[in-house]
Amino acid sequence: MRSLILLFAATACAERVVDRNAPRVPTAVEPLPTLFKRDTYQEPCEEVSASWAAAPADATAPVKVSAQLAMDCLKSVPVDVDGDLKEIEELKELVQFQSTLEYLKKGIPEHHEGVDVVARLDDIAKGVSDGAYESDFDVQLDLHLLFLSTGDFHFNWYPDIRDIFVFARQGAQLASFSEDGLKLPELFLQSDLLLSMGGNSSFKPSAVKTINGQNATEYLYNVSLVVDFHTPDAQYNRLFPNQPSLASGGDVDGPWAAPVIYDGPETKFGFENGSSSTIPTIAQIRPGMDFTNVTDGPSFFNAFCQGPPEVAAEEAAPTATLEAASSAVATPSATRTLTPTGYPKPIAQSSSLSFMGYYLNGTYNDVAVVAFPNFEPKIGPGSNETAGTIEYQKMLRKFLADAVKDGKKKLVIDTRGNGGGFIDIGFETFKQLFPDTVPYGGSRYRAHEAFEIFSSALADLALNETLKTKEPELYESIQKGAPTFVFEDILNDTNQPFTSFRDYYGPYEFGNDSFTAIRRYNFSNNIDGYTNAGQGPELTIELTGYLSNSPPPPQPFKPENMVILQDGFCGSTCAIFAELMREQGQVQTIAFGGRPVNAPMQGVGGSKGSQVLTFSFIEQMAKSTLNWTTSIMGPTMGERVNTTAIGRITRTEQLYVRSSRLNPDAEVWFRVNSLNNMRQNDTTQTPLEFVYEAADCRLFYTVAGASDVTLLWQRAADVKWGKGKCVEGSMGEKTAIGMVAQQAFNEDQAASNPNLSDPQDADPNSPQQSNSGSEIRMSRGMMVAIAAVGAALLL
Repeated sequence: MRSLILLFAATACAERVVDRNAPRVPTAVEPLPTLFKRDTYQEPCEEVSASWAAAPADATAPVKVSAQLAMDCLKSVPVDVDGDLKEIEELKELVQFQSTLEYLKKGIPEHHEGVDVVARLDDIAKGVSDGAYESDFDVQLDLHLLFLSTGDFHFNWYPDIRDIFVFARQGAQLASFSEDGLKLPELFLQSDLLLSMGGNSSFKPSAVKTINGQNATEYLYNVSLVVDFHTPDAQYNRLFPNQPSLASGGDVDGPWAAPVIYDGPETKFGFENGSSSTIPTIAQIRPGMDFTNVTDGPSFFNAFCQGPPEVAAEEAAPTATLEAASSAVATPSATRTLTPTGYPKPIAQSSSLSFMGYYLNGTYNDVAVVAFPNFEPKIGPGSNETAGTIEYQKMLRKFLADAVKDGKKKLVIDTRGNGGGFIDIGFETFKQLFPDTVPYGGSRYRAHEAFEIFSSALADLALNETLKTKEPELYESIQKGAPTFVFEDILNDTNQPFTSFRDYYGPYEFGNDSFTAIRRYNFSNNIDGYTNAGQGPELTIELTGYLSNSPPPPQPFKPENMVILQDGFCGSTCAIFAELMREQGQVQTIAFGGRPVNAPMQGVGGSKGSQVLTFSFIEQMAKSTLNWTTSIMGPTMGERVNTTAIGRITRTEQLYVRSSRLNPDAEVWFRVNSLNNMRQNDTTQTPLEFVYEAADCRLFYTVAGASDVTLLWQRAADVKWGKGKCVEGSMGEKTAIGMVAQQAFNEDQAASNPNLSDPQDADPNSPQQSNSGSEIRMSRGMMVAIAAVGAALLL
């Protein structure tokens, strides 16, 4: 039964997963010449194959060819009509688990057009049937772009054909920097900035004015549309390297450096000083790809689009199997630099750099900083703990206590680059900052056939006393292995137990769709009440304020003495944390980066969904449900279930063939957002993904702040508690938490808006600071800060 426990343990994460197969953009090296002149080849794939074969057997560098040649090869791959239609039908079954299908049809206010995912899948299928597609690459690209168009980084499908080549603009990486953090930023080539900073004082970088003959900023806007974030500022930020992500080892090149959509064999830059530069786009053949028998499009399809390569076990890359995921929590991660580039030496840090704590000096000596580049702590070098979550909890608690003891009065919370992680860690971080507040965290599933059968089967089994007596091992595995999926283990919207399965499941109608009731985690139940419960005392984290961690220590900082920094990358578990800090903590935010406009900016640009389910989970869920019903309720019931969506999911075949999988043991690369994160007391019942929330203040990045992050933190402290200014036009948006709570962000805003209370006059007995332990409920329109960084590109 261990596999069942591991299955449900895999639902404990909510995070953005970067393309695990994507290598970094290669350095500027000319493509390897082929053995023969181009005119001797009849097919582009034949020429690619010759370039691959010409590489020395002991070569370690990837083979590179021209981007146009690689694209011509991909475009010559014939359409697999029958296979593609089966692939689309299987995707249609799985997308029913996506929690936002109906809301996506309407789009996201202010910035995202609507998309009907199921209808679009039907359109693509019709195009395949009608012969509208010229190549299978075009079919698979349309499927991939469909998922990207939702702006939800929990909702993914990666096809195999995109594995073969990595397109890259060699030496064309860009940076977006403001002169002083307030003036509109300009675009620069990273290579120019590095040259000017590398001792060549005579060279002055000129800003990029045009790209391929178009306004540079507008060109980048169009490129950013394929980024899987749901706000335009976050999408724009993703085009540039992200310093916090790089510091913790979590960043890969965005769609500018490694384009998703091919836009030509070269990129032409025009500069403000009148000069110009042309940089070629190349295609790197991914290591491990065998072109031995590839001579044309059909043979390319046979080599790379018929399932993952059969590799020897010792050659296969490590994969994120459920068994591996479970055991990895106690395994040291790869050694990283103890002090990330561009960061000072921390006062405290977790071994995997999920948490880093600092003190500022000089006139800022009353300011502490906590940096959370992700919420997925693991065991790293030098740790004696059994789990990264436990290490994180202990180290953060000690740092906050020490900061108070050392006279720190203010706290900068840097969540830039944070794409999520373990759900429980988002709640734990909030509880350490607001130990006497009961976190809300309400969420709900979309109700549909497969999920209802699964949920009702679990409920029946959990309540089955005969099973409990006769099959105690199976019963215990269900109880421990399915935390938060059994309605008895979780709580309702008012933090009370559900009265019945129907009380929990409903379904309830909102937004032209069906959903379960809002459900909340039961952090007082360390067996199966929250996502990491039931994993044993060495792994299960008990949240601050609950069970063995009760009573909690005092609240370390007042809300008005905290500020959150974000850059649009925040999503998933980070979005859960941001919502708790905004709605229940009333902590204000600063957004960094974004488009070069004087306007407000949203802080949470990633998925605001609160749980991700993988294909592996969904398939195993379906198989387990079918097995349970057959073995416990009899073959007749099993046959009935087999005719439903549950049965169809167990018969998935084509996705195994066409998924991005570089070895046979890798998981099918499909995910959905399963839980909508909801705001407490929101009468519209709108998922937070579709709620506009501005940050209280906005700043642009500077070269200095990218080189030394302490300068960025000092600017944040100046703007919040000193005489610093925010970007013109970025303050006062009605959805910012300060405007909702009628609390000025800083002295500057208090002076210009007498209707707002001065932040220094906050009531020390306000609800969020009380020690009553009572639950605090608020309903308002969101916030959270943002930004993006062209930062570590200089480092």
